[in-house]
Amino acid sequence: MHETPTLLTEPAGILRIFMTSASRAQSRQQKPFTRLFQRRPLYRDIVHAVRAAGFTCSNAHFAHYGFWRSGEIQQTLGEIPNTLLSVYVDILGDHEQLQAFCLSHEALLRGTSLYFKPAESWRFGMQPTP
Repeated sequence: MHETPTLLTEPAGILRIFMTSASRAQSRQQKPFTRLFQRRPLYRDIVHAVRAAGFTCSNAHFAHYGFWRSGEIQQTLGEIPNTLLSVYVDILGDHEQLQAFCLSHEALLRGTSLYFKPAESWRFGMQPTP
């Protein structure tokens, strides 16, 4: 009996969270001036929350040309960032994990657009052959 390589599959999903690159997480500090300069971009807070939740992969992707909701079409002009362009964060996991993440981080994700897409997770394995 020999073993041959095979692909093992299991259900998975991709959660895509859209916002603008200017979106900021709500600050817990009360001082308006301090809040203004200490808020990180929302996409960074989301990626940190995803990692803390134990997911294996999350990335932020930036647009160079497009529009957000019903706004005007925007573009990046060379080295000058355009904070009106959208950015999205991908999270890979199973449906239940992704739902639980959204529910437990509702305050962080409020004001974003959430999209789920079913997918499959693939990994290599060995299958016995006669």
